[in-house]
Amino acid sequence: MQKKTKKKHKKLKHNICMISDFFYPSTGGVESHIYQLSQCLIALGHKVIVVTHSYGDRTGVRYMTSGLKVYYLPMVVCYNGVILPTFFNTLPLMRNIFLRERITIVHGHSAFSAMANEGIMHARNMGIKTVFTDHSLFGFADASAIITNKLLQFTLADCNHVICVSHTG
Repeated sequence: MQKKTKKKHKKLKHNICMISDFFYPSTGGVESHIYQLSQCLIALGHKVIVVTHSYGDRTGVRYMTSGLKVYYLPMVVCYNGVILPTFFNTLPLMRNIFLRERITIVHGHSAFSAMANEGIMHARNMGIKTVFTDHSLFGFADASAIITNKLLQFTLADCNHVICVSHTG
């Protein structure tokens, strides 16, 4: 008679980077979503960091509840809480963070976040898996929505997974 052995399956733990122009101390739905999702992923055993731009004198690395590490990058905010999209100025810092933290998944939030769009493009070029969550409700009513939709085509071209929180997204 053969003994049945139970195989213990190791669950793969990821190092996840949440990235967006919108995070605490600013308040809103995207900021709250990133924080809550990060806390849930940490509770499941994953390592999670957040990358955002500086807020006033809040720059460098800060820690939040459950060891959530937040990188406040010294980027100039251009308009409406979003950094100036350059695709080149963020590369050295983001690459360094992705390598140092051994990131396996980059999760960008919000179509209007230049930092999220750039982070996803940099991660994709480094061979890191990417996820994008679209929190924005916009159609084709004005020029900014049309331009944002065009920029999203580049960002989402090779994205591994996309999450939309509404039918409009």
